[in-house]
Amino acid sequence: MALFFRTNTYQVSSFRIKALEGVIFFLIIAIFGRLFYLQIIKHDIYLAQGLSQRGVITDVSPERGRIFALVNNEAGSELYPLAINKVYYEVSVDPSKVTQPQNFANIFTEVLGLDEAAKTEVVAKVKKTDRFYELIAKDVEQTKVDQLQAKFETLRLDINEKLSDKDQIKTLEALGVNFVKNVLRFYPDKEVGAHILGFLGYDDKGTSRVGKYGLEGYFENKLVGSSGMIVGEKDVAGRLLSGNSAKAPENGADITLTIDRTVQYSACKALEKGVARSGAKSGTVIVISSETGAILAMCGYPSFDPNAYNKVASADVYNNNAVYHAYEPGSVMKVVAMAIAIDQGKVRPDTVFNDTGEVKFSSGQVIKNSDLKGHGVVSMKDVLVESLNTGIVFATAEVNNKIFEDYIKKFGFGERTDLDISQESVGDISSLSKRGDIYKATASFGQGITVTPLQMVNAVNVIANRGKLLKPYLISQIKYSNGSSEEFKPTVVRQVIDKATASQLSAMMVNIVDNGHSKTAAVPGYYVAGKTGTAQVANPDTGKYYADRTIHSFVGFAPNDNPKFTAIVELDYPTSARFAEGTAAPIFGEIAKFLLEYYQVPPSR
Repeated sequence: MALFFRTNTYQVSSFRIKALEGVIFFLIIAIFGRLFYLQIIKHDIYLAQGLSQRGVITDVSPERGRIFALVNNEAGSELYPLAINKVYYEVSVDPSKVTQPQNFANIFTEVLGLDEAAKTEVVAKVKKTDRFYELIAKDVEQTKVDQLQAKFETLRLDINEKLSDKDQIKTLEALGVNFVKNVLRFYPDKEVGAHILGFLGYDDKGTSRVGKYGLEGYFENKLVGSSGMIVGEKDVAGRLLSGNSAKAPENGADITLTIDRTVQYSACKALEKGVARSGAKSGTVIVISSETGAILAMCGYPSFDPNAYNKVASADVYNNNAVYHAYEPGSVMKVVAMAIAIDQGKVRPDTVFNDTGEVKFSSGQVIKNSDLKGHGVVSMKDVLVESLNTGIVFATAEVNNKIFEDYIKKFGFGERTDLDISQESVGDISSLSKRGDIYKATASFGQGITVTPLQMVNAVNVIANRGKLLKPYLISQIKYSNGSSEEFKPTVVRQVIDKATASQLSAMMVNIVDNGHSKTAAVPGYYVAGKTGTAQVANPDTGKYYADRTIHSFVGFAPNDNPKFTAIVELDYPTSARFAEGTAAPIFGEIAKFLLEYYQVPPSR
């Protein structure tokens, strides 16, 4: 029997092949199109999304610039820190992880020096097992943190000895104790000189730290520096990968002051005692180098601790009255007015006049002496010794009003000294532009115009410095993080009075201290030049003077023949004595005695 097999052949049509090729072609086109869309057109968007998941951009904060004073010793000058950055830690616990609360409490008590009440409180905190955070202490110094970490590390190892390998506590955080690092501004001298420095507070939004008042506020842009940045990627564990780029932060500039820390401390303490002794509301002291205009000390009392600036009764205490407080200066202005009259050739130190006790003006006003007495025939030297209002009016009577006003401006009144510090006031001498002799007359003994303590001491320094007005300055150097620096030197603003006039006034001011109302400012063995002032205080509501408020001041320099320093003491509303001889002058005398000894000035009388 024969078998037959039939073989069927299946032939694929060329149409189907073409169709399949077309599908594959279009799929390839679609894939490439999609890739083009994702990788080219949408590149930036997906790159940003990717970086947001694995990228890292970290700001690196700069270190705020420091502020230094000078300390003089036999080897020269050294820097003393007034404002620095200090590392503190916030110490907390996670009670949910704590297994030995009593041991925790014992460690905190030993290292932080807690009393029994505080220890009990800590025990209660670490036993709150339903809590994940409890604050133990703020502002803990590095040395104590090191001690805490060492003791907790020992505790961790002790606990691990009883645990299996899988239950081992690997870190202090896992143990339940945490240390958060904070860099805070620190002011070692606390209240001393706080008005110069200001403080590091918060901006208007309460989010960023910024300088407020004083140098911290004035030099904020230089002290703050500029932030750096790290840009890169991290792995799934959050670790930075290689190839990251970084911009280094620029630390803030360091500022060195002209302040002599020893002089500053001594002057501020003398002021503090003097304010208490005189029953004054407040007070100011400024000491400047007579020869250079460099500020050696600037004190205000009451003061505040810039480390705890928010613990004050009123924000008014932040004001630096040395440059902010504009007041009628009273009789200290008589030495300036006398200098103008002598420089204009209208009087000499031995010129005499007959004091009847009052001077009448055609407008009807009458000026009298503070003691309401007439003193007969007196010289210009005695006018200053007795502080006679009528005498200084006589001395300046022949000085043209406009010329008198111009002199007052040349002495630096009515304009800022442009000291590198915030809050400086300009004072008010606008009354001198008014018509009438009465305005010049009252200004000659310090009424009807206002000045700041800095303006007043700098004006008297014209007499100490042979007639030259110097620009007072507080900064000796600004050093930037790139190594460059700015240096500040003495600056002569102008010649105000003739050298001979300054010499005559200087001698007259020594005579005031020796024989007048300023004997308490004297220093045995030295020729001290100075003048007291007891000024009335105007009531802004009534336009009249308060009956129970005065401002006492003393301004002077020493030694007379070659002044080393010029200083002012100003007291607001003292109650222990009627005149400045019993309040401001003794404070000046104490400071002057210290300075003459400190600078090793040999006695000359």
